Amino acid sequence: MSFAAHEFAADTKVPLGRASTAPLELDLAKLMAGRCLIQGSSGAGKSQTLRRIIEEAFDYLTTIIVDPEGEFANLADHIGATTILARDYANDGLTALALRARQHRIALHLDLTDLEPDIRIEKAAAFFAGLLSAPREHWGNTVLVCIDEAHLLAPHMAASARDAETRRLGVATLTDMCARGRKRGIGTIIATQRLAKLASSVVSELHNHLIGLNVFDRDVARAADLLGFGSEQAGLLRQLAPGEFFAFGPALSPLPQLARIDPTITRHIGHSPALLSAADLDPQQSRSLLELDTLREPSAGRKLPVPRQGLRMLDSFLLDPAAGPATRISAALRNIAPNATTAEELARHLGLPGEEVDAGLDLLSAIGAADTMPRDATRMARLSARLRLRVIDTPVVGLA
Repeated sequence: MSFAAHEFAADTKVPLGRASTAPLELDLAKLMAGRCLIQGSSGAGKSQTLRRIIEEAFDYLTTIIVDPEGEFANLADHIGATTILARDYANDGLTALALRARQHRIALHLDLTDLEPDIRIEKAAAFFAGLLSAPREHWGNTVLVCIDEAHLLAPHMAASARDAETRRLGVATLTDMCARGRKRGIGTIIATQRLAKLASSVVSELHNHLIGLNVFDRDVARAADLLGFGSEQAGLLRQLAPGEFFAFGPALSPLPQLARIDPTITRHIGHSPALLSAADLDPQQSRSLLELDTLREPSAGRKLPVPRQGLRMLDSFLLDPAAGPATRISAALRNIAPNATTAEELARHLGLPGEEVDAGLDLLSAIGAADTMPRDATRMARLSARLRLRVIDTPVVGLA
């Protein structure tokens, strides 16, 4: 099956906003060659600016929205992009999906919400690898990859030694896509709140800049350096209003100029909500609504002789009547980490009575091996955060 393609003039420009003397336009051909950085502190309007570009550009080339926070679903509907929940697909599946999207010129919205930070980076990297590895005959299917909160996918520093390898993967893949994307028909727009949190190797590949409000010294210094501002001009970055950006680069303006970005058609989902006061309740009403008695520690009604460390802890665990079910439960939770499941599903999967599953979960919770809710019909459980960090490359499926 084939679909008609439309070619546009090489000098196609789309309107973004208004500078002091003339409209601000974005040259799409030069954007594809030089990529773009949109940066501003929270509230500066960077996501709105990214939204504005997508609304204006999607008619001219295939658009892919990479959305770590799940804020662009309505925009995806507006441009006819297919939403993909990354948590539902294995890494190799996302690579194949990206290849097929390029082949058939399909607009996508890749939703990366509800993922652990390292898993989010791995899945995004797998998807980017697919875009970049498209065969030569598909390079003419131009695609604009718009990435919000890019510092979450290519962080400047790893949070821990364990995360360092994942960080290197994310940084290397995104840098590679920016560096080699032009000849392969890939243009990249990257939006971030914090320049100091985004890998410098990625920033160095972005030749067009839209810089908004900045409040942190390190961000101000890096943003001013990108714009070629001296110390006095750098202070202007602290005074910008929401929606105001300094535009600079081959696709925007030969010299930095201050512009106000035009309104968008679609509403930004991630906007700050209006202020709302607390409910007017007395303490007894509050306790009743919170159902505090049902939220007590699972071990509160059962004295667990489990010391907190060392061999005594191991001895107590092994001698506890619930040790057998607890061991089987922990193995089952490991197989689906980082996902959670219900006590009912565990009982069915393991062939155990519900009371034994509850006792096992109580024991695992008492030693910090599982995160679980109090006993009731909807009790949930998953491996504790401490143990989830030790589970690497585990397929996320469900209990069979």
